[in-house]
Amino acid sequence: MTHRDDSRRDELLGKLLDYSATHGLSETSLRPLAAAVGSSPRMLLYFFGSKEGLVREVHRHARDVQLQLLADALKDCSNRTEALRSLWQWLSSPAHHNVVRFFFESYARSLHAHGGAWEGFGEASIREWLPQLRQAFGGSDTEATLALAALRGLLLDLLATGDTERVEQAFEDLLRKL
Repeated sequence: MTHRDDSRRDELLGKLLDYSATHGLSETSLRPLAAAVGSSPRMLLYFFGSKEGLVREVHRHARDVQLQLLADALKDCSNRTEALRSLWQWLSSPAHHNVVRFFFESYARSLHAHGGAWEGFGEASIREWLPQLRQAFGGSDTEATLALAALRGLLLDLLATGDTERVEQAFEDLLRKL
């Protein structure tokens, strides 16, 4: 691929992630998906090979965005409490709820996937986050695992109930205990 192709592919990945965060990907065929992101089915196949390849690449892109967010939060903050608070503010923001919903939809589908676009998504999302969290917790696997599980559990609760005040209070309590 040429530099121009790479640029167009990256642009499409951003649009596909935005689309999938709002509408999901599992039930969408290539034609309406291509129209929604300003492309054609032929171009999507050119860049991603198949719908399965497209879904895998959108998942990879979503994880890359989240990993960069995590890295930035841990780098820009002087301590892990502030880093986790910064990360939580982004993850729990209503502006990002659709991206978080897409993550959980993909995670749940990966638990039943035997081959296909969702296979390995859940495991990869853990294996990619733990090293950075482990570093924030001074090498502790246990604390990193608890922090990751707690963040995800609180996010699920927030998305399911919309009870921001209660979930925010639980997050603050988590920070005090970590």
